[in-house]
Amino acid sequence: MKTQALLYYIGAFIFGGLGIMTFLQLEKTNYKVEAGTFIIAASLVYYGMVTLYFKSSKNTFLLANLILAVLALCGIFFNDVLFGSH
Repeated sequence: MKTQALLYYIGAFIFGGLGIMTFLQLEKTNYKVEAGTFIIAASLVYYGMVTLYFKSSKNTFLLANLILAVLALCGIFFNDVLFGSH
């Protein structure tokens, strides 16, 4: 089995399990929609990164990881500005 196919199967197992757990445990519909949207977005990023790793150069993959890391750090430090405070 190729490594790329194995990573796709692992991702399907992880995100499928997250989807099943989300819809079994959450009661309100708007919580399910929010969690489902996050799971779909995370799975698209995961599959995009796996595809980018195997189809492009390593520099492109590292640049995409760097951009995601910077966005994550900005989300942490500018959380109040982006999403408002409690």
